[in-house]
Amino acid sequence: MLLLLSNSTNHGSAMFAHAREALARSFDGREVLFVPYAAADHDAYSAKAVDAFAGIGVRARQVPARDPAAAIRGADAVFVGGGNSFRLLRDLQRTGLIAAIREAVAHGARYGGASAGTNMACPTLCTTNDMPIVEPAGFGALGLLPFQINPHYLERLSDGTSTLTCGDTYTRRL
Repeated sequence: MLLLLSNSTNHGSAMFAHAREALARSFDGREVLFVPYAAADHDAYSAKAVDAFAGIGVRARQVPARDPAAAIRGADAVFVGGGNSFRLLRDLQRTGLIAAIREAVAHGARYGGASAGTNMACPTLCTTNDMPIVEPAGFGALGLLPFQINPHYLERLSDGTSTLTCGDTYTRRL
């Protein structure tokens, strides 16, 4: 099962406040390994996410720095946080998590992502709006979906205004 969010925080709200029910249903009774690689400060971002998950009754912890691929392969659930998609993909590649996450999901682990983490569920990185602050080894992502998503798609309306689909969720059973 996949739970893909456009963001983890709506402006002025607490982390995951807009998706509390979906997160609680998706990860109930499972320990979530949080992957913070899209952010510069992994520990601070993970602490914030672990607290947010705890606030909705979901156990979570940061993926360990030592042998993260082994931890992911044995996980019940993985949540990949947002930030810069190029940084995230590069670090997923460097740590062996591309193959490990694919394998875990194929064996029944649940996958959640927000923003860049949602982008990673796609076949490639190519629909990100992020700046290329680092260079990954290639643009192939997890391929958990057979199509691309731009989690920050901005639609221009005929009256000149625009809408942003923040807080929307997409779920699909595999």
